[in-house]
Amino acid sequence: MFSPTTLNQSHGTRERILTSARGLLAEGGVAACSMRAVADRAGITPGAIYGHFVNKESLVQNVVDETLRDFERSLLGAIVSLPVGSFARISALGDAYVRFATEHEEEFRVLFMPVAGPRRKLSEIPGKIGYRILHQAVSEAIESGEIVHTNVDLVALYLWSRVHGVVTLMLACDVSGELASGEPRDAQSLLNLTKELVVFGLQGRPRG
Repeated sequence: MFSPTTLNQSHGTRERILTSARGLLAEGGVAACSMRAVADRAGITPGAIYGHFVNKESLVQNVVDETLRDFERSLLGAIVSLPVGSFARISALGDAYVRFATEHEEEFRVLFMPVAGPRRKLSEIPGKIGYRILHQAVSEAIESGEIVHTNVDLVALYLWSRVHGVVTLMLACDVSGELASGEPRDAQSLLNLTKELVVFGLQGRPRG
């Protein structure tokens, strides 16, 4: 039987392995995440990894799954207190998406790392990377009348691509100075500046 100390040490080693693998995946994708590289970064021998993960594929999948769970918890936490069917719920999801990407950039890169390379159907991506949460919020907003457009799939994909586009643009480029006023210096600022375009378009409400 394992003692509490042994179990804690085992858990600590597993977490170091996952953390090391996540960093390598974020930096260079699957190709950079060799068992030797993970072991070197974690300060252990490559053989020690196999006590926790049967192979590289299992290790990578565990990293992606744990990161996805953290991401989806952050999205659900952002809307739990907001009324079902409200546009505020959708807006909060966008803010939570940006917040996760900017505060946990390494984890965000890992989530979208599996999408790189051969194209995969959205249904094949674990958890659809939060899309199912947004899709449900959009469907509820259409049912409540908060959104006047009735094509839930189109609206959900549009909103997701908009927020993801803002995040990836701001992570890759400095776009300050591109607007005449209200220069965006981070992803949240740019998202806020463009919210009015989305709200008045989807909710069909006149300005003012």
